[in-house]
Amino acid sequence: MQPAQSVPPTQSVQLVQPVQPIQPVQPVQPIQPVHPIQPGWSYRMDPARERLPSVSPTYRASQILYLLLGIVETLIIIRVVLKLLAANSGVGFVRFAYGVSAPLMAPFQGIFPTPVSNNSVLELSSLVAIAVYALVAWGIVRIVFILGRQQVPTTAG
Repeated sequence: MQPAQSVPPTQSVQLVQPVQPIQPVQPVQPIQPVHPIQPGWSYRMDPARERLPSVSPTYRASQILYLLLGIVETLIIIRVVLKLLAANSGVGFVRFAYGVSAPLMAPFQGIFPTPVSNNSVLELSSLVAIAVYALVAWGIVRIVFILGRQQVPTTAG
């Protein structure tokens, strides 16, 4: 192997002068240390303003109704999935899910025929129950808001 030979540059290198003159760096000034908050003092400006905003009773009632709707619909959806996947009804959780959701499904049993394939069951009545419970909850919430609405005084003009 032969050693690498350096090739002479074909162009000459010219030094470039800076556009602005270089300024000397100023030394950093020390800052005052941060003092810890005294015990008994709060970092908050006004503790009275830190309270949670007040919520109207109608809004709170609608939250409770939608929470109950969510629980009911979750139970029905769990029932649909377990029946669709042909879950073993001898298992405790499956028995619990069927037992809790059975009273919720009672008004809707027999609306549609229940298709069965290889032990897998599609309860169409459960899907109707989900829609009906959602509409009923929405209607109740609307009624609560209408009844809880405050009258705005009008001025004769």
